[in-house]
Amino acid sequence: MLGIPTVGITVEPEETRQARPPRALAPRAREGASGLAFSVGRTMGRAGDAALQRKILKDALELLTSPPRPGEVQVVDYA
Repeated sequence: MLGIPTVGITVEPEETRQARPPRALAPRAREGASGLAFSVGRTMGRAGDAALQRKILKDALELLTSPPRPGEVQVVDYA
């Protein structure tokens, strides 16, 4: 099937698994990463942290090169 490849960035991996998007990334704070929290409205981390946001976006875009895996969410730790 042809279409437009999509990827989602989520802070609710369990809910996202149930929705079964073709590709999804769930950023998570590494244990001990002070001041870093991913939550609704902060899916890309701290405001103004361009380096972190660029890394998350790059990781999400890299998922577009993989085949769709509905219901699978890639959970990635960030410092």
